[in-house]
Amino acid sequence: MSDVILYSGNAFSVADGKGRFVLPLEMRKLVTQASGGQNRLCLSIHMDNGCAIGFGLSHKLHLFEEVEKLEAQAYEAGRPFNADLERENRLGTIEDVNFDDGGRFFLHPDIKEEAGIDDAIFFYGVGRYFQIWKPEALVASPDRPALIRNKVQRWIDARATGAAK
Repeated sequence: MSDVILYSGNAFSVADGKGRFVLPLEMRKLVTQASGGQNRLCLSIHMDNGCAIGFGLSHKLHLFEEVEKLEAQAYEAGRPFNADLERENRLGTIEDVNFDDGGRFFLHPDIKEEAGIDDAIFFYGVGRYFQIWKPEALVASPDRPALIRNKVQRWIDARATGAAK
């Protein structure tokens, strides 16, 4: 069995009165496992999708090793590669936050603003990390699977009528 943590599944969270969101239970367990038993969540912005991403501490090492691999490939092929810039892009934007035993955490204000997040988020497990979307932004993203876009749209519609929180 591999030590790689893989996130899957999805869930919604609406900010509580203090502005905290709740990390879904299964993702919370995996983040804690990936963070050596600590309630530590790493947050950043996806470089292409316009959403936030989350993962445990162990994924930072994977990102660093990925840059080293890209640097070695570029060197072997005789191509230029700016490893410092690539590390800045992959590691320099990560914000570590604590979450309590109930999974409550504060989404860093810079990340919240970059992803356009207000008071509701959609967690979407996609492998080594999970995406954190403003629900309306996910629905407007044509590259996301129709099944997920439709699910989120149904939640948005239900919330507008007071049927979902």
